[in-house]
Amino acid sequence: MPPLVSVILPTYNRASTLERAIQSVLNQTFTDFELIIIDDGSTDDTDLILSKYAESESVTVLFRNRRGCSAARNAGITIARGRYLAFQDSDDEWLPDKLAKAVAALAQSDAETGVFYSDMRMVWSDGSFTDFESPAITHGALIDERTLDYQVHGVGIQSAVIKRECFDKAGYFDEALPRLIDLELFIRLSDNFRFIYCNEKLVKFYQGQGISTDTDALVTARKYLISKYRKRLKGQKHHLAQQYVRLAHALEQNDEKYRSLLFFLRAVLSAPRDAGIREEARAAVRRHRGFADRAA
Repeated sequence: MPPLVSVILPTYNRASTLERAIQSVLNQTFTDFELIIIDDGSTDDTDLILSKYAESESVTVLFRNRRGCSAARNAGITIARGRYLAFQDSDDEWLPDKLAKAVAALAQSDAETGVFYSDMRMVWSDGSFTDFESPAITHGALIDERTLDYQVHGVGIQSAVIKRECFDKAGYFDEALPRLIDLELFIRLSDNFRFIYCNEKLVKFYQGQGISTDTDALVTARKYLISKYRKRLKGQKHHLAQQYVRLAHALEQNDEKYRSLLFFLRAVLSAPRDAGIREEARAAVRRHRGFADRAA
């Protein structure tokens, strides 16, 4: 009999945190699962950590040349046998009852429901923590009118358990994205399925360096998402304008100050009556003027 849940865990040079992530999966109170670990070309001691699980019947390890997180997850989906798919990151930790609660909720859901997700707890490098409340997801919506960002922003893939058929309909992870990978998948999933929200913190995710701190990747991802969803964003001019603002901020974080001004301008031109966007653009001009004065 195939397992009910397939857990997919990609890793790249995370030897120091990988065992914690693996053990948090193996320590689940729900036990009808397989764990598929994809080593995406690690060059540290990851192989030594993975060798500890060589005899485990519930663990499968794939070794691949480096192709990135999306490709690694997609490779795991391809060989997964479970009715439900869950995704763990190699530096995070699940609470022991995460899978049990997800499977129980999904087993009682209808065919229009495809995704379970929960709140998460961020653990900082000094051991302190911050609790994050995940957003409520509306079927078919792209933008949250309160935040004016993509409505799925803040849903953690580590907290999600997804019915297998969702990937047949919505597609796999987009391998062209270097960041915001989970967000883009959740956009497509929310277009096709309803989500079950659990307001318990079933995942701990840890502060550290990685793809989520890569500002150059953030710029590329924000531009890519605007291009991919431009037609829908243009349906509401302030939606497109706000995505230009977010891209402008990403460029500023990436030290591309003058390019960021161009996108603040595009935001103003897209929604010229939006006073908030005009003020953001003026504030950016003031910041950049100060930068230019200091450089001189």
